[in-house]
Parts: sequence; C-alpha cells; structure tokens
Amino acid sequence: MRRERQAKDRERRRGGRFARVTATIGLCLAAAACAPSVPVPSGPPAELVLRGGRVVDPETGLDGLRDVAIEGGRIVAISQMPLAGDRVVDVRGLVVAPGFIDLHRHDMTPLGQRFQVRDGVTTGLELEAGSYPVASLGTHAPLDFAKRPLGNFGASTGHAWLRGQLLLGEDAASNIGDVYAHVLREGGGGGLDGPAFKELLPDEQLPALRDGLRRGLEEGGLGIGLLLDYMSSAVSDAELRVVFEVAAERGAPVFVHVRRGVAGDPTGLDEVLDLARETGAPVHVCHVQSSAMGAIDTFLDRIRAARRDGVRVTTESFPYNAGSTAITAAVFDRDWQRIFGISYGDVQWAETGEWLTEETWHDYRRRFPGGAVIHHYNREEWTRVATLAPDVIVASDGLPVLSFDVAVPPFGIGTFGKVLRKYVREEESLSLMDALAKMTLGPARVLEDWAPVFRRKGRVQVGADADLTVFDPDTVQDHATFEEPFRASTGFEHVLVRGVFVVEHGEVVDGVAPGKRLLARTSR
Repeated sequence: MRRERQAKDRERRRGGRFARVTATIGLCLAAAACAPSVPVPSGPPAELVLRGGRVVDPETGLDGLRDVAIEGGRIVAISQMPLAGDRVVDVRGLVVAPGFIDLHRHDMTPLGQRFQVRDGVTTGLELEAGSYPVASLGTHAPLDFAKRPLGNFGASTGHAWLRGQLLLGEDAASNIGDVYAHVLREGGGGGLDGPAFKELLPDEQLPALRDGLRRGLEEGGLGIGLLLDYMSSAVSDAELRVVFEVAAERGAPVFVHVRRGVAGDPTGLDEVLDLARETGAPVHVCHVQSSAMGAIDTFLDRIRAARRDGVRVTTESFPYNAGSTAITAAVFDRDWQRIFGISYGDVQWAETGEWLTEETWHDYRRRFPGGAVIHHYNREEWTRVATLAPDVIVASDGLPVLSFDVAVPPFGIGTFGKVLRKYVREEESLSLMDALAKMTLGPARVLEDWAPVFRRKGRVQVGADADLTVFDPDTVQDHATFEEPFRASTGFEHVLVRGVFVVEHGEVVDGVAPGKRLLARTSR
C-alpha cells in the first residue's frame, strides 16, 4: 500500500508540473501567428526542448523554424523564441515532423520494430489482416514484443482469424504474427491457405461471426480487417454483408484487400464501394496500386466518385512495383498468371532473391509452403500515379521480419525513406508538406473518428502526443532493395515516441520501450 501511495504522489506531482508548464510556456499552436516579438513567459523548464528545427505541421500549414517543448509525453509549447528545458537537443538544419503512421504493416516483430523506427515510423498498425483477439497481436513467442514495444502498435478486428476460429476452434491462428511464430517453432505452412481462406462459412454461423466482430470492436479493434482477395471463393455475399453491417452500426472502418480481377478489372473495388454506399460503413482500400495495376486512374476515379456521393472511403499505396505473400497463399490457387499478367519468371524467392521457373515454383510450393515470394507485376508509371495523388496515403505493407536469415521484401524497411528521397528530393514531384501529410495527418484522420487517440497524432501542435520524426531532408533515404533488404534507412536523425528517443543520432536506442498498444474506444 505504501508503494502505491508513493506512486500516486509521484503521478500527482508529475501531472501538476505538466499543467504548470503548459500554462506558462504554451505559447502558440504550431502556427505562423506566433510573432518574434512575443515574449517567452517565465516558468519551470520543460523536460525536453528540440532547439531550432524546421517544424512542419500538415494540418496548420506551419513550416518554419521553432523550438518544441515536450513534457509528460506531450508537446507543451512551440515557439519562435528559445524555450527552456532540462534537456535541450539542437536540431537546427533538420525537419521536425509528426511521427509517421503506417496503417499497413505485418512485420509486428522485435526486429521489424527496429527497422520501423529507423524509417521514421512511430506508429505501425496491422489493419489489413488484423488480429483476433485484438490483444493477442505481439504476444506470440519468439516474436513477441508487446511487453516492450519501441513504437506504438495496434490492430483491427481480423475477420480472417475470427472465421478461422469459427471453422477450426480456438487453436486456429489469431494473426499473421501467430502464424509465423508457429512456423519458427514447429515448421509448417504459411497459414494463408487453410480452411479460413478456402472454406465457406455455413449460414448458421453468420450470427456468431456478427457477434465476434462486435466483440472485437468492443475490445478496441481499430476497425475490421478484411483479406477478401485471399478468400475470394470462400466468402459469400451474405458473409460480406455481415462485415459491412457491423462496421456501419459501430462507425468502424473496414480495411479491405479487394477481390482482384484480371489485370486491373475494377469489379472487386465496385463491390466494396457499393456495400459502403448501401450500409454507410467507412471503407479503406488497401494498396490501391497493387489491385489496380494499369487501371490505377480508373480505380482512383471510382473512389473519388464514391466520395462525392458521400461514401467515407480512403486508400493507400506503397512505392514499390511488386507484391509479396506466401507461395501457398490462396491467391495462387486460381489463374494467377492471367490475373497478375505475369509468369513464373517474374517471381522471386524472397529468402534468396532467386528468380523462379515453372519447375522451381512447383517444387518450392511443395517443399516450403511457408516461404515468401515476390511477384513483380506492377510498373513504375502506375505506382507513380498513386504515390503522387493528393488523396492517397503512404503505407508499407511490410511483411514479418523474422531474422536476418530469412529475407523479406524491402517494403517495411524503406518505404518512407524512399518517398522522401525519390519523389520529394530527387524528382521534386511531391512537396515536402504533401509527402508528410500522406504519412502523418492523412492516416490519423482515417482513424480518429473511431479511435480518438489518433486526434493527438499526426500533428506537431500543442497538446499533441510527442511522437516526432526528425530528419535531414538533404540526406534522408532508403537503402533496402529486393536483393539486399536488411539495409536500414538513413537521415532519420532522431525519432521520439511519447517524448522518448527511440532513435538518436541515427541509431536505435537500446533499453527503452515507450511504445503503446493503441485501441479504439471500447464502449459505444
């Protein structure tokens, strides 16, 4: 009891100090209206001050030299005048941006988080595949990280895993991390080709599906994850409607990998847009360039038309011209060569970079069912349309990073550095402000109505969470390639999560774990 009282006393003192600092040096809300002549009020110094960086806030349009004061994990002051701090870090010549929010990561592993923060990402979310239960994400040994996370993390309510549990019982996988942890422990398949992805759910189990989705949202799921393309032949119209009806009644977004047609056929996109119109459910279309391919303009036109009709629809893309998944995934059980417009020679074995033949394709599919492949079916001119579009968010689709012995595509390691290098600095086809909006404010707005914690993220403003990415715009860049994926991005000098440095002077800080599991509100 004595320890508890002491802890409470410390917390009250900390809270009182936070209030005093906020009241005395909360000068300006990250806006240019703070003139140089405004005096800095006296008061206690903040815990941390970032001195003289180029502060960029996409919501207010601020782009100017400022000091940023941090106390108790929040931003408490932003000023053109010097601010006092117990610790002052000189960031002159660097951009101080909101921490990047990645809506689409599957690399929820300890090693994956280390690469994530070195690419400027402070919040990595598993929303396309999700998890069921939501709280199981990050808890599966030997890939567990949830007790000591470097960055913030969270998951949607995973439809695929729920339906797997309805078909197979509680021993079924609960998320992709669970699948790969099992592969490392015991060997076996990649988990994307089992009953959850191939078997129809009997009509009599649809009420249980509805109840399970509701329960997942009540437990804090950041929406509903829908791997529809991975189970195209397994999900009936009635089951799909249940997903959208539950989302609509709760106001939760559906994060969907749409059913893929032949080389850009928009029928799968139309399906989910029509359901969103009919039910009122918010919908987020995952990796639009991967589904659209050469029809990217058509896909974006239809998404924008739906938005004009009142549909709450958003979308994302990643800046690479390939996709990746398990070689035994159900997406390859159909006429995949015709659908993707490629053949065996366009597919790489991710672990070694080997280009496959028809013979090695069938051999590896039989012998290594958990192995990942990289299928090169996109083109830069298509990817560019999505990357540059003002209403398309940047997200990585990073695959699980298991160890340095198991290669992965570069998506989860270099996506954000690549956009800043290639499209902002080298080509100047994106402004810095627009690029950062795609990485910070845009993702936060997708989630903030359903999960209010995101109203304090994606911004550099007084009261916002001190999740910050500090980088050199002249040197920031990706290094990861398909052949050499484990090459971290550079130029990200400092990354802070809740006011704690997780990257300092370009290196991951060992022994810190300020990340937090992010949940939606749990009562409706």
